[in-house]
Amino acid sequence: MNRSTPKLGRGLPRLGAALGGACLLASLAIWSGGCNLVGAGAYIIHGPEKQPAEFTLPQKMAVVFIDDRANVFPRSRLIQQTALRATNELLKVAKVVPGALDPSTITREAARETTGRLMPIDEIGRKVNAEIVIYAVPRTFSLADERGTIPTCILDVKVIDCQTGERLWPAATESEYHSLTVELAYKSPLRYEDERLQELQQKLANVTGLRLAQLFYQHERNPLDAQVSD
Repeated sequence: MNRSTPKLGRGLPRLGAALGGACLLASLAIWSGGCNLVGAGAYIIHGPEKQPAEFTLPQKMAVVFIDDRANVFPRSRLIQQTALRATNELLKVAKVVPGALDPSTITREAARETTGRLMPIDEIGRKVNAEIVIYAVPRTFSLADERGTIPTCILDVKVIDCQTGERLWPAATESEYHSLTVELAYKSPLRYEDERLQELQQKLANVTGLRLAQLFYQHERNPLDAQVSD
């Protein structure tokens, strides 16, 4: 599989009112013949809504390769942080794959490419003894845009079989990449001190790694990726 060139309320109710509301809900539940209540009650009964996996990875040795040839990430260390978080989630937390390589191995191998020839993804994967490559191309990594302070990372993602060169996901009949957008909910104006900028960048990289891994296993749906505040 070839690598394409990057494109760039009010107060609390009184106790009596609260008890009265509870009694009313109980009576409604009895009156409805045991049917589940909807709305907020559904969360209590069923728990958080689940987001299914976008793709089920085969049980093979995997490696996460974030190929940032366009230098979208402000620092290479953030690329490694993102890839490591994704790897840890897949291997140790969700246990989605039986084994995973340190992402730095494939990054170093890709760095050996000559200027005139980009190695195919599957070839690089074979060189580091991987069986599948979770391949991601960064498109955006920013802390603010025209909407204001909204730390955002966008990755184009696909999965490649190293033995056949086949694109396992997205399917051959679909777009070449799955676009993953991660946005953090930021509660205060952006302060431009270098230390604060680095803190936000690291937070964004960490959450992006998590969301990258979550493409491949069922997880709780998150309306907002993360709450970031002072």
